[in-house]
Formats: sequence, structure tokens, C-alpha cells
Amino acid sequence: MFNDDLPLLDDAATVDGVIDVALHQFAELGFQETRLDSIARLSGMSKRMIHYHFGDKKGLYHRCLTEAAHRLQPHADEIVSDTLVPVEGVTRLVDAVYLTMTENPDSIRLLVHEGLHRVLNITSLANLVPGTHVSLQLDKLLMQGQDSGAFRPGIGAEDIFYLLLSLAFTRVTHRDLMVNLVDVDPTSEQNTEGIHRLAVDTVLSFLTANIPDSGHGSYLTPDLPNEDSRTGLGIYDDVGGDMVDDMGDVEKLLAEEE
Repeated sequence: MFNDDLPLLDDAATVDGVIDVALHQFAELGFQETRLDSIARLSGMSKRMIHYHFGDKKGLYHRCLTEAAHRLQPHADEIVSDTLVPVEGVTRLVDAVYLTMTENPDSIRLLVHEGLHRVLNITSLANLVPGTHVSLQLDKLLMQGQDSGAFRPGIGAEDIFYLLLSLAFTRVTHRDLMVNLVDVDPTSEQNTEGIHRLAVDTVLSFLTANIPDSGHGSYLTPDLPNEDSRTGLGIYDDVGGDMVDDMGDVEKLLAEEE
């Protein structure tokens, strides 16, 4: 797919570097206001090479969405422990998920932008992070806790994930509103730690509360996939963004923008 006659990356510019710059730009400005010219200037990679590697603006945007989702996933070794105590295992997992999310506010902003404006309508695309180790580990811990009687029944991994997502995302997306309404900056060091404690205590209290069994398997129910649903990452399926085969196609894309 690569052509030996293609120019090298501009100076020290790399594909990963372009993604870093683009992710921040899309997170701050949104899809419509972000310009490839600005990304090219800030990353050091020419627009021609950006088109070559990502196809078009939507291709780059989709790649950034995928990267944002990956950055919000803690490493597997951060969530796995040797403890046989379910409460300790869940605490370790919640710690890792929350801290990872606080370290990547741009990823949160970008995913929220997409959720509001639906540039790609990601509900129709393959999972950005399919079969995550977080979900698998959480399922395992919930099963252990419920089998041992430490956790009440009727709670699924999706329920815990929803709680964590709500607390971690609100810290970023509602920061200005919280300052205005109640004079609380959730992104301050003190309140970031406070929300961390809140996340752990909320999840553990939720799991161990003395609430009668409702008979439901969980609060949230995953939608069943369609028979033709795509599996795997499928980053560029039907949304543009295929790596361009040759520089002639790049020239066409550049001409269309002018």
C-alpha cells in the first residue's frame, strides 16, 4: 500500500503526533471548527501527508475517537489483583478506571462532543474498544462477590460502568456549571480526590446495600446486536478515512477542499 516514491514524514512529525494534536483540536473546537490547516501546522505534517494517512477529515476524526476511547481504558495489570476479597478487587478496578479518566480530559471532551453532535453517529459503528478487559474483569468480580454473598444480586458490569462514567465525565463536562451554581471546582486537586473517594464509596455502597432482590439481572440491559452488526475495531468502515492508495488521490482530496 505504501509507495517508495512518497515523501517522508515532514521532519520529526509522526502519525501518533498528528493524532495527539488532532484529538486536542477536535476536543476543544469540535469537528466543524477544527481545520486540517491548523493540525498540519501544529503537528508539522503537511496536509498532503495527513490525507495520505487518514484519507480525509472524518477519517482523522474517527481515528481520534478510537484513540480517545482507548486512552480511557486502564492497563490490564492495573485492574487485576490476587486478592480473593471481592470488595478489594472492585476497589482496585474503580481506582484505576477513575484515575485513568482524570488523566485524559481531552478524550472525555471529544467523546462528549461526538455524543452531542453525532458527526459519525457512533451507535451505528463497530465498538471503539471491543471486548474490553475492564468489562471482563468487572464481570468476574461481580460473579465472585454475588456467589460469596458479599454483593447483592441484580447488578451488572454495565451498571457499574455507567456510575463511573457519570462521575468521571461530569467532573470535566460540568466544571464551569458547578463553579457557577455552587462555587465548587470539581477539577481542583482537592475535589478530584474527593470525587475519587465518592466513586469508590458509591460503587461499594451500591454493591453491598441491603436492598431486596428485584428479580432483574441488572439495572441496564445491553441491546442485542443485529445479525449484520460489525465486529472488531472496523475503524474506517463506511465513514471515509481509508488510507489513500496513491498521491493522485491525495491531490484530488486537496483540490476538493480548495
